[in-house]
Amino acid sequence: MNRVLETLGKIWPYIRPYSSKLLLAFFFGGIISLCNAALPVLGKLLFQNVFEERNSVITLGSLQFSVWVLPLAFPVLYLVWGLARYVHYRTLIMINERVVGDIRRSCVEQALRLNLSFHAKFDSGSGGLMSRILNDTQVLQTGLNFFGDVLREPLIALALLGWMLWLDWKLTLGLLAFLPVFVLITKQVSRSLRKYGHASREAMESVTADIKENLDGVRVIQSFGLEASMGARLKRSMANYLAQRNQIVAREEAVSPINEFLASILVMGLLIWVIQQVFGGQSSGSDFISFLIAAGQIQNPIKRLQESFVRVQQTLVVSERIFGLIESQDRVRQASTPRAFPENWQKISFDRVSFSYGNDPVLRSVSLEVKRGEVIALVGSSGSGKSTLVNLLERFYDPTSGKISIDEIPLNEIRLDELRSRIALVTQDVFLFRDSIEANIRAGKGNPDVGDQGAVLRAAQHAHAHDFISRIPQDYRAQVGERGGLLSGGEKQRISIARAFYKDAPILILDEATSALDSVSEMEVQKGLNELMEGRTVFVIAHRLSTIRSADRIVVLKQGEIVEIGRHDELLAKQGEYFRFHQIQASAE
Repeated sequence: MNRVLETLGKIWPYIRPYSSKLLLAFFFGGIISLCNAALPVLGKLLFQNVFEERNSVITLGSLQFSVWVLPLAFPVLYLVWGLARYVHYRTLIMINERVVGDIRRSCVEQALRLNLSFHAKFDSGSGGLMSRILNDTQVLQTGLNFFGDVLREPLIALALLGWMLWLDWKLTLGLLAFLPVFVLITKQVSRSLRKYGHASREAMESVTADIKENLDGVRVIQSFGLEASMGARLKRSMANYLAQRNQIVAREEAVSPINEFLASILVMGLLIWVIQQVFGGQSSGSDFISFLIAAGQIQNPIKRLQESFVRVQQTLVVSERIFGLIESQDRVRQASTPRAFPENWQKISFDRVSFSYGNDPVLRSVSLEVKRGEVIALVGSSGSGKSTLVNLLERFYDPTSGKISIDEIPLNEIRLDELRSRIALVTQDVFLFRDSIEANIRAGKGNPDVGDQGAVLRAAQHAHAHDFISRIPQDYRAQVGERGGLLSGGEKQRISIARAFYKDAPILILDEATSALDSVSEMEVQKGLNELMEGRTVFVIAHRLSTIRSADRIVVLKQGEIVEIGRHDELLAKQGEYFRFHQIQASAE
């Protein structure tokens, strides 16, 4: 029960905005309960006055009415019941849809706030996160429907139980003696469902991750003939998921036939008891009919409650996973009283900065001072820490030790949104949104839906992208497809440069921005990059040393440490690590 209350406590903030609608749903749920309780009462009045006493006029206290009113009462009762049920379920379902939609949005917003180390170490990757956001919330939605039953069905059961006690309290208490048996069965099933529920959701994460990986990597899969092996891997994931689901379904579906068999035994005892009572003159036929109607009706709310408690266990499992994501603290923290980004800053300082992924050190006590307006090239073999250094500058991570400052202000004291608004990023793996070219350029200032069309045009011209955009049907309104799939690599890269131009940030990071391009595309992209670099503080990461000859300083990293700093000619003259890189590339050409 504590876990249920804890889960409801976490979900309640999402339900609270719809509390007035929830009260409306509960009001009509009460009407449904009264209608269910009224049916056996009408049944008793009908059989007593027509079949036993043959009364043409029925007297209830000071009220008198014709017996012909009773048949008319049934369609009226079912009309009221039907309208109440319509409003009740429609309201609950729409509240449920909105609550789950809000939870999904919270999951996505939280995933966007979590630092990159969280995403890097998440076992099932983005496919696993998608499973939590889509599949787990779908299970939660089903569970929330049953939470409605937990609140409504007891009202129906209590109303019917009260009538049964009034008719024959001894018999009713005898029937209730079997209730612990039903509770025990439900409890045992619920306990095992919690165990298999976790395994089932993890298996679904694996299936979703495999499906996403297959779709994302379709080009590589077809090129290397991996269709069969990737299909076999997905088949294994599905088999594991189905095995876990089989355990859950076996337990869920076993509850109903067991309970129905026990209910049939109760019905047998009920009939024996009533026959004896009627033959002994201690009970009337109308009481028997009314009691039987009430007993038949009370089975449904009891069955719904049992099913609800079973489903609630699955809800608890997925809630732990969903709110584990929403409540994760694995994010870059903002200072309690953040400071504004210094507008007239003059330098960026890395002071003995170290960083590790788990137990694997990537940067070791790196110290570097970059003056405003400098072009700094970062050179080194893969894994030397180049990208990590600039990722720390944008606070995708925080250093394990050491400090990064802008002038004398530590980076972690600056407002995160202001810091990132001052840095533009152009990477090798260009990411474009499934939107228009214009919207992708406008995304540079944080809102793809609003922007200055003239500024968009100027940004594209500076990036040497305007000519090819103008040749596309619908030009700037043309859709780029998923991840820019409708454009070539050079075209995507020039749009990403235009996006950086549109942002107009004083600090620029170029992370292997031309390494994936052919020579012709590289020449066009480099023109845009050269314009973009003017008047900015630039960090250039490049394997091709030809692209960094004109850098103010070249910083050479090896195994997370700075081993050389200088200009191109100076470093060649030293014949050290940079010279070795240069010789390797020269021989390759």
